[in-house]
Amino acid sequence: MALIDVLGDLKVWIAMGFVAALLFGSIGEVASSVMIIVLIMQMSVSLDGLTFRRDDVKSYRKPVLWGIVCCFVVNSVITIIIGSMFIPTSTAIWYGWVMLASVPSAVSVVSASLYLNGDTKATVMMTSAIYISALAITPLISWALLGSAVSPLEVLRYIVLFITIPLVASQVLKRFSLPRRGKIVFINIMMFLLMFLALGSNRDYIISELDIVLWIILACFVKIFVLGIVATYVLKRSGVDRDMGMIYILFTVWKNSGMAVSLSMVLLAGMTEAAVPCAVSLVMETIWFTIFTTYSEKIWPTEQKGSVLSD
Repeated sequence: MALIDVLGDLKVWIAMGFVAALLFGSIGEVASSVMIIVLIMQMSVSLDGLTFRRDDVKSYRKPVLWGIVCCFVVNSVITIIIGSMFIPTSTAIWYGWVMLASVPSAVSVVSASLYLNGDTKATVMMTSAIYISALAITPLISWALLGSAVSPLEVLRYIVLFITIPLVASQVLKRFSLPRRGKIVFINIMMFLLMFLALGSNRDYIISELDIVLWIILACFVKIFVLGIVATYVLKRSGVDRDMGMIYILFTVWKNSGMAVSLSMVLLAGMTEAAVPCAVSLVMETIWFTIFTTYSEKIWPTEQKGSVLSD
């Protein structure tokens, strides 16, 4: 396998981040500040090429609505239900689940739609709408479930920081026509750093509370793999067009766990373990995405078509 293929493989970087975190541990209090910079850089490059045209709004109005429902209703509600089971165990872990539920979908769903032969243009529109909606929905969810534990204005401030700055930066990056492979490697390096910083800051907790971590892994498996299976079954049975159905599955399963990690580290500074569910979810989502894209034709053959929710 060529070196560029290895560097472009996200699961390799996630695995290296996990190992590095266990080997070196925390870099100290500066971790949260570094994570903010890392996420902004990663988001800026990820959003490069994302366009939003007024004429497309009417054409994709229905898919956009369903994309928001998949991300902020189905995914968020399931995440909150699963996370609530940890309330008796650890308040900090519960707060981490809330952060995971409140963030938008992963920007990578746009690239993923290419792998799955989905409707990429619709994916771009849905992603744009979800991130605009997140400016209001993310602070609202955190306020409703965390109350005074985290200021909704503080959440809004960081959401604006994590969305508007990358959006502006991505418009500047367009002028440089960055090569796709180069962008993928850069994004993977940033994901490695997010994993290293999040898990490294919690290495002692992971080792001392391994039983809780194993339950978090199981919970993430249900949230990601089981939810993905159920969503696929429901969408296929509903007669949804395969090209759109695959995209709806992505929005139903794949959250921006990197953003959730950053919010947990920054806003819940006294509860570093709050980032653990978000970091574990990041690993599990990577594994799920690898399996889902590899076996997408077996999961949902291209020839199967439909019409519901697609117009």
